[in-house]
Amino acid sequence: MGRQGGTTVSLRRAGVGTSPRMLLMAGSAVLALAVTGCSISVSSTSDSSSSFKWSSESSSSSSKSSNQKESYQNDVRDYTEAYARSSNDPAGFRSGLASVAQKHGITNWEADQATYTGIGQGLGKAQVNQSQLEVYKTDLAGGDAARATAMQEGYDQYKKE
Repeated sequence: MGRQGGTTVSLRRAGVGTSPRMLLMAGSAVLALAVTGCSISVSSTSDSSSSFKWSSESSSSSSKSSNQKESYQNDVRDYTEAYARSSNDPAGFRSGLASVAQKHGITNWEADQATYTGIGQGLGKAQVNQSQLEVYKTDLAGGDAARATAMQEGYDQYKKE
């Protein structure tokens, strides 16, 4: 019986039935959990209601999403800083932002708040003055107060450092 026998013994000890159907269902559940980033541990109690303990892994989809957004925002910041130090072409800047967004799988950078926070951070890091920031806000925020605010907040974060 080898390896399968060892599995049967541990499943019996945990109070789980060992019919082929039960093993298939348990295997399917474990596979589904592994795919979604959850883990399962089996205790040695005979009470089947307390036999399984569920836990989430630190690499859940929400933290991955957060890390991806932070990575995007950092790339926008760095791109903006380099651009603000070397050029004054709004059309070229927009084109470059679109490329940064595309690299991160973002199809509509203009609708993403992380873009505007990153722009503000980059402008602050490039040490542009407040009047230059206002030009960028007018040109890029398009009258959207939330976008302009995100740019200002990002700028303020780097002006304090």
